[in-house]
Amino acid sequence: METLRSGDRVYTKGLREACMGRHTRAMRLLEEAAERYRREESVERLARLRVHQLMVKYQIQRSPIEKQKIVEEVVLRLSKLKEIESPEPPFAALDAREVLRNWMEEKAFVIGVSTVETVAGIEEEAILAELESALPCELIGAFEGVEENK
Repeated sequence: METLRSGDRVYTKGLREACMGRHTRAMRLLEEAAERYRREESVERLARLRVHQLMVKYQIQRSPIEKQKIVEEVVLRLSKLKEIESPEPPFAALDAREVLRNWMEEKAFVIGVSTVETVAGIEEEAILAELESALPCELIGAFEGVEENK
């Protein structure tokens, strides 16, 4: 169990680094935590961590097209989670829908609502429909470990 707690501590450190704008360090720490979670087969934790990695990747990415792809992936993954740690301190568990709404509002100002809706194909109604039909979070990332073991 110490490994899980260590993974959680590394995960939190990664989130803290991301908040301070140290994105490269944050990505390294999040990947370290991901490796610990994979060893422990902690699928739910790994799924939540992957969303945060994408959020950090969004900050690093310069290409508007790639940013839009990241937004799509974050929406998809968050729609399948029940809870996720807040990307802001104290990193408490929040309803994934709340995190999704807050993150999308922030992106609408950065990218522009029409760009997000048109190019990324993200509309509020579609997001809410996806949230209503979300799959269990255990399925997210489950195939990553299977494919890596082959």
